[in-house]
Amino acid sequence: MLDSDAIRRRARVLLDLGRPADALLEVRRALADNPNDSDALEIEGLCFLRLRSYPEALDSLARAIARAPQAAHAHYLYGFAQRESGQRDEAEAPFKAALLIAPEEPVYLRALAELYSDQGRHEQGLVLARRAAELGADRASNHVTLGYVASNAGDKGLARIAYEQAVALDPSDAAAWNNLGCLDLAAGDLLRARARFREALRLDPRGERAQRNLTLVLPTRRPTSHSWAGLLEAVGAELVRAKAGKLVLAALLMEAPDAGRSFARGGERGAALTGGATLLLLRLMGPAAILPLSLGAAAVGVAWLATRDRLPAERERVRRALGEARARFDQLWQDWLAGKLLRDARDAAIDQMVEDLTLTLAKTELT
Repeated sequence: MLDSDAIRRRARVLLDLGRPADALLEVRRALADNPNDSDALEIEGLCFLRLRSYPEALDSLARAIARAPQAAHAHYLYGFAQRESGQRDEAEAPFKAALLIAPEEPVYLRALAELYSDQGRHEQGLVLARRAAELGADRASNHVTLGYVASNAGDKGLARIAYEQAVALDPSDAAAWNNLGCLDLAAGDLLRARARFREALRLDPRGERAQRNLTLVLPTRRPTSHSWAGLLEAVGAELVRAKAGKLVLAALLMEAPDAGRSFARGGERGAALTGGATLLLLRLMGPAAILPLSLGAAAVGVAWLATRDRLPAERERVRRALGEARARFDQLWQDWLAGKLLRDARDAAIDQMVEDLTLTLAKTELT
């Protein structure tokens, strides 16, 4: 006589290890001995779900429900399989059946809340999502669902609060990081969105949504030449794209005026920001700025030295960040000349420096 309980336990362990095919083989041993084992049928259905074999999952779960109508989780899994197989509207009935049996189970509340949200029934979805978050306040996934439903309903403020709560509860929740990135992207904060999507991918390297979202915010401007001025030109273009303020652009004008002048060639937004940076120089430096603005690059550097003691601490940090980046760039170039790096590796490292320096400058900017 087989020990069906032990077999089911082994199958669940295999599922937890991400081995649904092995779990399926294991649970079928129990079903061969007792085809009416509702628990084994439910596990079999879950195995098929993990394998994305939805017709087979629906068949196993329907048989599990027929043999144990009060098994709430079997109803939930049946609805989940319907939703994943494209039968979205049909999933409502099994989700409701699960809630009739276990009305305060956050997992079932979340499932129906997300379904209502996808159907545009936002108020109904919010009621259920709030209830799930209240009942399971210590579970990050409940707050992720609340954020998702709130965002779909147009309440981006509540969505952000919910996602941030999820991250606070579980910093390893990739979905929360990805969804925060989506809010940042919608708000126009490309640099912060990029950091969120990268964190989501670090936590879940196979996350398709984060991979797709990251492509929307990756740098679009590569250095026109593999030189320090070319790198700064690309950084400037990224700062313009990320809607950076005036201080960073002013610092770049003083560090590399040629790169600064390239902002104006980047279109109307770049020209407007370059003009703003010029006005900022006039405000910070007073009448002394007139000479450098009229004489060009060398005089800009002189004005920088003449006024360094009056610059705010934030501006000094920007200068230091550029200095540190320049040292890394010089070392990279020396390694390539010495034959320690292949050309492709060098170019990839420079592209990464553009991204890193853009993010560093944006973080230290005085607004």
